[in-house]
Amino acid sequence: MRGQSQSIIVVLTLLFSANVSFAQDYSVGFGADTERGKDAGSLDCRFGRACHAKMESLGFSVRVKISRELAFADISIEGDDRDCCYFENGKSEMGIDARGPSKVPIFKGRGPKGGLFILNERMGYLYLRFDLPKHRPSDKAQSGGLI
Repeated sequence: MRGQSQSIIVVLTLLFSANVSFAQDYSVGFGADTERGKDAGSLDCRFGRACHAKMESLGFSVRVKISRELAFADISIEGDDRDCCYFENGKSEMGIDARGPSKVPIFKGRGPKGGLFILNERMGYLYLRFDLPKHRPSDKAQSGGLI
């Protein structure tokens, strides 16, 4: 009986350790410099899940998500009013390279509507810096290594 309970503890420990390797976190430092003012902060995020940052003083929020491919992050922006905020070409979402710092222009105006080309006015910049693990989360699982 004692040998069985020790075996169960070893198996549970290995399973828990394997789950931890898949749930690695990363952090994002963010800031914005706009005609409305400046704001900055940081987020602790999980791979495959969206992180949200509300910049109330600037009137918009940003969503960041990195799946298993560490090189790229999906970001989106949503303003509190209709005239704010967009990325280039009136887009509310885009992909960026997460391996280095990013400076993304933010525009005010209107989003795309049908086939209309709308020229929006730049109102500032969104700055993002990702602190990523040295190895992709799936690398350890594929190599059989456990944390």
